[in-house]
Amino acid sequence: MIKRIIENLSRQVKAAELLGMLQEEEFSHLKNLDPRMVASVEFSMQELLRQLAGERIDIKKLYQAVSPEIARLTEALPYFPPEERARAEELYRELDRVEQKCARQAENNYKLALGLYDQNRSYLEFIQKQITPKKNVYSANGRFGNAGSNPSFLRGRY
Repeated sequence: MIKRIIENLSRQVKAAELLGMLQEEEFSHLKNLDPRMVASVEFSMQELLRQLAGERIDIKKLYQAVSPEIARLTEALPYFPPEERARAEELYRELDRVEQKCARQAENNYKLALGLYDQNRSYLEFIQKQITPKKNVYSANGRFGNAGSNPSFLRGRY
């Protein structure tokens, strides 16, 4: 059981490292303004996160198999032999370090994506203001009326 816990922790570390690489790739695609590649990487990250969540569920079941009252690795460590305990602690620290790195990269990706969204929204608002008629124009009924600032549908029939 202890061996399976250590293997699970090792897989989680590797998955978190892969997540970090995918996040860096997503950041580069965001900088290059390539939405297709961003979406592609995002799907890969979502699948990886789903698998990582499965690993977390599995490790909790393994903790329960060691002792029913255990919910965390720190509570399970007293049941480990000294060499496995050292390996598990090392993997736990590594997992924490990699997760912190992923969190920082996710924050950078979020800031860049939000900045691009705000920029595009302001461009769209500017274009809409430029194409909206500012003076009186003919209405759909052929009469001279005021231009509305809200978007609307025009129909070519009565």
